Amino acid sequence: MVARLLLSTEPVTLGWVVRRVFAAAITASFVGWAVSEHIQSVPLRFAAVGASGYAAPEVLDYLLKYIKARGEAEVSKVKKGIRGKTKRKK
Repeated sequence: MVARLLLSTEPVTLGWVVRRVFAAAITASFVGWAVSEHIQSVPLRFAAVGASGYAAPEVLDYLLKYIKARGEAEVSKVKKGIRGKTKRKK
């Protein structure tokens, strides 16, 4: 994960790199705990942990974009409903 970020040709900030490394580390540690009793082969366990750590930043970025888009859609629905209503005259 760190080697992939260091070899990247895209201009990135230090905060972006740290966020992605922490996301990969946290996800890989949770996967390591989850598969420790289910997968008995050590190389296969390392492969599962490595693959989850490698894919974690992209998956989390997608989830954040999805949640943000859903939230903005809900806010626009509410704003549309508020703008469409008019006050009744007495």
